[in-house]
Amino acid sequence: MEISTKAIHKQSYRLHSYEVDLRGVARPSMLLCFMLDSAWSHTKDTEFSYTELDYEGQFWVLSRFLAMFHDVPKWNDEIVVETWGKGTDNLFGLRDFIIYSQDRKKLVSATSAWLIIDRKTQRVQRISSLGKNFPLQLHRDELDVKLRKIEMPNSKSKDFSRKNLIGEFTVRYSDLDVNKHVNSSKYLEWILDSFPAAFHETKSLKSFEINFLSEGGIGDLVRVSFVQVDDSRVHDDIFYCDVRRTSDAVELCRAKLIWNSVNHEQ
Repeated sequence: MEISTKAIHKQSYRLHSYEVDLRGVARPSMLLCFMLDSAWSHTKDTEFSYTELDYEGQFWVLSRFLAMFHDVPKWNDEIVVETWGKGTDNLFGLRDFIIYSQDRKKLVSATSAWLIIDRKTQRVQRISSLGKNFPLQLHRDELDVKLRKIEMPNSKSKDFSRKNLIGEFTVRYSDLDVNKHVNSSKYLEWILDSFPAAFHETKSLKSFEINFLSEGGIGDLVRVSFVQVDDSRVHDDIFYCDVRRTSDAVELCRAKLIWNSVNHEQ
Protein backbone atom coordinates (compact mmCIF):
# COMPACT_ATOMS: atom_id res chain seq x y z
CA MET A 1 0.00 0.00 0.00
CA GLU A 2 1.36 3.41 -0.93
CA ILE A 3 1.19 5.81 1.99
CA SER A 4 1.11 9.59 1.86
CA THR A 5 0.66 9.93 5.61
CA LYS A 6 2.76 12.63 7.24
CA ALA A 7 5.21 11.53 9.91
CA ILE A 8 3.73 13.99 12.41
CA HIS A 9 -0.05 14.28 12.74
CA LYS A 10 -1.70 17.39 14.20
CA GLN A 11 -5.36 17.63 15.18
CA SER A 12 -7.33 20.40 16.89
CA TYR A 13 -10.01 19.98 19.56
CA ARG A 14 -12.19 22.44 21.49
CA LEU A 15 -13.07 21.76 25.11
CA HIS A 16 -16.84 21.65 25.57
CA SER A 17 -18.77 22.04 28.81
CA TYR A 18 -19.24 18.26 29.14
CA GLU A 19 -15.47 17.66 28.88
CA VAL A 20 -14.41 19.70 31.90
CA ASP A 21 -14.64 19.02 35.63
CA LEU A 22 -16.01 20.91 38.62
CA ARG A 23 -13.10 23.39 38.38
CA GLY A 24 -13.78 24.08 34.71
CA VAL A 25 -10.58 22.40 33.51
CA ALA A 26 -10.21 19.45 31.16
CA ARG A 27 -10.85 16.06 32.69
CA PRO A 28 -7.72 13.92 32.25
CA SER A 29 -9.80 11.08 30.80
CA MET A 30 -10.98 13.44 28.02
CA LEU A 31 -7.42 14.48 27.21
CA LEU A 32 -6.57 10.79 26.97
CA CYS A 33 -9.53 10.39 24.58
CA PHE A 34 -8.21 13.20 22.39
CA MET A 35 -4.75 11.63 22.23
CA LEU A 36 -6.12 8.20 21.37
CA ASP A 37 -8.41 9.70 18.75
CA SER A 38 -5.48 11.49 17.13
CA ALA A 39 -3.56 8.21 17.01
CA TRP A 40 -6.44 6.49 15.17
CA SER A 41 -6.70 9.45 12.79
CA HIS A 42 -2.99 9.26 12.01
CA THR A 43 -3.28 5.65 10.84
CA LYS A 44 -6.66 5.82 9.10
CA ASP A 45 -5.29 5.81 5.53
CA THR A 46 -2.63 3.16 6.16
CA GLU A 47 -2.40 -0.60 6.50
CA PHE A 48 -2.38 -0.06 10.26
CA SER A 49 -5.85 1.53 10.38
CA TYR A 50 -8.71 -0.05 12.30
CA THR A 51 -10.40 -1.01 9.01
CA GLU A 52 -7.33 -2.66 7.46
CA LEU A 53 -6.39 -4.55 10.61
CA ASP A 54 -10.00 -5.67 11.09
CA TYR A 55 -9.94 -7.10 7.56
CA GLU A 56 -6.90 -9.15 8.61
CA GLY A 57 -8.63 -10.28 11.80
CA GLN A 58 -6.46 -8.10 14.01
CA PHE A 59 -6.79 -5.02 16.17
CA TRP A 60 -4.66 -2.53 18.10
CA VAL A 61 -4.71 -2.45 21.90
CA LEU A 62 -3.16 0.18 24.11
CA SER A 63 -0.83 -1.56 26.55
CA ARG A 64 1.03 1.19 28.42
CA PHE A 65 0.59 4.94 28.70
CA LEU A 66 2.36 7.73 30.58
CA ALA A 67 1.26 11.38 30.58
CA MET A 68 2.87 14.34 32.34
CA PHE A 69 0.96 17.60 32.83
CA HIS A 70 2.62 20.99 32.48
CA ASP A 71 -0.67 22.88 32.59
CA VAL A 72 -4.36 22.08 32.09
CA PRO A 73 -6.60 23.56 29.38
CA LYS A 74 -9.90 25.12 30.40
CA TRP A 75 -13.47 25.13 29.18
CA ASN A 76 -13.76 26.51 25.62
CA ASP A 77 -9.99 26.42 25.02
CA GLU A 78 -8.87 25.13 21.66
CA ILE A 79 -5.96 22.71 21.85
CA VAL A 80 -3.76 20.91 19.35
CA VAL A 81 -2.68 17.29 19.73
CA GLU A 82 0.55 16.41 17.95
CA THR A 83 1.46 12.74 17.62
CA TRP A 84 3.96 10.52 15.85
CA GLY A 85 5.05 6.90 15.73
CA LYS A 86 8.62 6.42 16.89
CA GLY A 87 9.37 2.77 16.12
CA THR A 88 9.07 -0.55 17.90
CA ASP A 89 10.38 -2.22 21.03
CA ASN A 90 10.08 -5.99 20.65
CA LEU A 91 6.33 -6.51 20.09
CA PHE A 92 5.32 -2.97 21.04
CA GLY A 93 4.59 -0.14 18.65
CA LEU A 94 5.67 3.15 20.25
CA ARG A 95 3.92 6.51 19.91
CA ASP A 96 4.40 9.90 21.57
CA PHE A 97 2.06 12.88 22.02
CA ILE A 98 2.16 16.57 22.85
CA ILE A 99 -0.88 18.70 23.66
CA TYR A 100 -0.38 22.41 22.95
CA SER A 101 -2.49 25.50 23.52
CA GLN A 102 -3.26 27.67 20.50
CA ASP A 103 -0.29 29.89 21.36
CA ARG A 104 1.99 26.80 21.38
CA LYS A 105 2.29 26.53 25.14
CA LYS A 106 3.01 22.89 25.97
CA LEU A 107 0.27 21.46 28.20
CA VAL A 108 0.79 17.66 28.20
CA SER A 109 3.62 15.32 27.21
CA ALA A 110 2.87 11.63 26.76
CA THR A 111 4.28 8.36 25.49
CA SER A 112 2.59 5.04 24.79
CA ALA A 113 3.14 1.41 23.82
CA TRP A 114 0.68 -0.57 21.67
CA LEU A 115 0.18 -4.18 20.63
CA ILE A 116 -1.54 -5.82 17.65
CA ILE A 117 -3.75 -8.74 18.71
CA ASP A 118 -5.19 -11.55 16.58
CA ARG A 119 -8.97 -11.73 17.09
CA LYS A 120 -9.23 -15.53 16.93
CA THR A 121 -6.18 -16.59 18.91
CA GLN A 122 -5.95 -13.46 21.12
CA ARG A 123 -2.19 -13.67 20.61
CA VAL A 124 0.12 -10.71 20.13
CA GLN A 125 1.31 -10.27 16.53
CA ARG A 126 4.74 -9.08 15.45
CA ILE A 127 4.68 -5.61 13.86
CA SER A 128 7.02 -6.57 11.05
CA SER A 129 6.39 -3.76 8.54
CA LEU A 130 6.13 -0.77 10.89
CA GLY A 131 8.74 1.73 9.74
CA LYS A 132 8.99 0.14 6.29
CA ASN A 133 5.41 1.06 5.44
CA PHE A 134 4.72 3.84 7.93
CA PRO A 135 6.55 7.17 8.41
CA LEU A 136 8.32 7.32 11.79
CA GLN A 137 10.21 9.84 13.88
CA LEU A 138 12.82 7.41 15.13
CA HIS A 139 14.90 9.80 17.22
CA ARG A 140 12.18 12.08 18.54
CA ASP A 141 11.27 11.24 22.14
CA GLU A 142 8.79 13.54 23.86
CA LEU A 143 9.33 11.45 27.00
CA ASP A 144 12.57 9.54 26.82
CA VAL A 145 11.50 6.67 29.06
CA LYS A 146 11.00 2.96 28.56
CA LEU A 147 7.51 2.02 29.67
CA ARG A 148 7.64 -0.97 31.99
CA LYS A 149 5.22 -2.86 34.17
CA ILE A 150 4.18 -0.80 37.16
CA GLU A 151 5.28 -2.45 40.39
CA MET A 152 2.88 -2.08 43.31
CA PRO A 153 4.53 -1.03 46.60
CA ASN A 154 5.42 -3.73 49.09
CA SER A 155 3.25 -3.55 52.22
CA LYS A 156 6.40 -3.99 54.31
CA SER A 157 8.04 -0.91 52.83
CA LYS A 158 8.50 2.05 55.16
CA ASP A 159 6.80 4.23 52.54
CA PHE A 160 3.68 2.06 52.43
CA SER A 161 0.69 3.91 53.85
CA ARG A 162 -2.59 2.03 53.40
CA LYS A 163 -4.78 0.09 51.00
CA ASN A 164 -8.48 0.73 50.65
CA LEU A 165 -11.41 -0.18 48.44
CA ILE A 166 -12.47 3.09 46.87
CA GLY A 167 -14.89 2.26 44.09
CA GLU A 168 -17.02 -0.36 42.35
CA PHE A 169 -18.41 -0.05 38.82
CA THR A 170 -20.42 -2.23 36.45
CA VAL A 171 -19.37 -2.25 32.79
CA ARG A 172 -22.21 -0.72 30.78
CA TYR A 173 -22.92 -0.30 27.08
CA SER A 174 -21.44 3.22 27.07
CA ASP A 175 -18.13 1.90 28.47
CA LEU A 176 -17.39 -0.28 25.41
CA ASP A 177 -15.35 0.49 22.31
CA VAL A 178 -15.72 -0.96 18.80
CA ASN A 179 -13.89 -4.11 19.91
CA LYS A 180 -16.59 -4.67 22.58
CA HIS A 181 -14.01 -4.17 25.33
CA VAL A 182 -13.89 -1.44 27.95
CA ASN A 183 -12.52 1.75 26.38
CA SER A 184 -9.02 2.59 27.66
CA SER A 185 -10.07 6.03 28.90
CA LYS A 186 -12.86 4.49 30.99
CA TYR A 187 -10.35 2.86 33.36
CA LEU A 188 -8.80 6.25 34.07
CA GLU A 189 -12.28 7.70 34.53
CA TRP A 190 -13.19 4.98 37.07
CA ILE A 191 -9.98 5.58 38.99
CA LEU A 192 -10.54 9.34 39.11
CA ASP A 193 -14.22 8.91 40.01
CA SER A 194 -13.14 6.87 43.01
CA PHE A 195 -11.55 9.92 44.63
CA PRO A 196 -13.99 12.23 46.45
CA ALA A 197 -15.01 15.52 44.84
CA ALA A 198 -13.36 17.45 47.68
CA PHE A 199 -10.03 15.86 46.73
CA HIS A 200 -10.38 17.03 43.12
CA GLU A 201 -11.12 20.57 44.29
CA THR A 202 -7.69 20.86 45.90
CA LYS A 203 -5.51 18.49 43.85
CA SER A 204 -4.52 18.32 40.21
CA LEU A 205 -2.85 15.45 38.36
CA LYS A 206 0.86 15.93 37.82
CA SER A 207 1.18 12.64 35.93
CA PHE A 208 -0.53 9.32 35.39
CA GLU A 209 0.87 6.04 34.17
CA ILE A 210 -1.33 3.07 33.25
CA ASN A 211 -0.70 -0.57 32.34
CA PHE A 212 -3.63 -2.25 30.58
CA LEU A 213 -3.37 -5.91 31.54
CA SER A 214 -6.60 -7.66 30.55
CA GLU A 215 -9.93 -6.94 28.88
CA GLY A 216 -13.17 -6.03 30.60
CA GLY A 217 -16.54 -6.77 29.01
CA ILE A 218 -20.20 -5.95 29.32
CA GLY A 219 -21.72 -6.79 32.71
CA ASP A 220 -18.40 -7.17 34.54
CA LEU A 221 -18.33 -5.77 38.07
CA VAL A 222 -14.97 -4.11 38.64
CA ARG A 223 -13.34 -2.90 41.83
CA VAL A 224 -10.85 -0.05 42.20
CA SER A 225 -8.42 -0.08 45.10
CA PHE A 226 -5.37 2.00 45.90
CA VAL A 227 -2.15 2.19 47.86
CA GLN A 228 -1.04 5.62 49.00
CA VAL A 229 2.70 6.00 49.36
CA ASP A 230 4.35 8.50 51.69
CA ASP A 231 7.64 9.69 50.24
CA SER A 232 9.46 12.26 52.35
CA ARG A 233 11.59 13.25 49.34
CA VAL A 234 8.62 14.81 47.49
CA HIS A 235 5.64 16.94 48.44
CA ASP A 236 3.29 15.29 45.97
CA ASP A 237 0.58 12.74 46.74
CA ILE A 238 1.43 9.37 45.18
CA PHE A 239 -1.17 6.65 44.64
CA TYR A 240 -0.90 3.22 43.08
CA CYS A 241 -4.26 1.89 41.87
CA ASP A 242 -5.52 -1.36 40.44
CA VAL A 243 -8.80 -2.28 38.77
CA ARG A 244 -9.93 -5.91 39.15
CA ARG A 245 -12.91 -7.91 37.96
CA THR A 246 -14.66 -9.15 41.08
CA SER A 247 -15.85 -12.49 39.66
CA ASP A 248 -12.34 -13.93 39.18
CA ALA A 249 -10.04 -11.24 40.69
CA VAL A 250 -8.31 -10.76 37.33
CA GLU A 251 -6.38 -7.48 37.28
CA LEU A 252 -7.58 -5.42 34.32
CA CYS A 253 -5.30 -2.44 34.76
CA ARG A 254 -2.79 -0.90 37.11
CA ALA A 255 -1.94 2.78 37.48
CA LYS A 256 0.37 5.21 39.25
CA LEU A 257 -1.00 8.70 39.87
CA ILE A 258 0.97 11.68 41.17
CA TRP A 259 -1.03 14.68 42.37
CA ASN A 260 0.01 18.17 43.43
CA SER A 261 -1.93 20.99 45.06
CA VAL A 262 -4.08 23.24 42.91
CA ASN A 263 -2.81 26.78 42.39
CA HIS A 264 -6.01 28.77 42.88
CA GLU A 265 -4.35 31.92 41.59
CA GLN A 266 -4.18 30.52 38.04
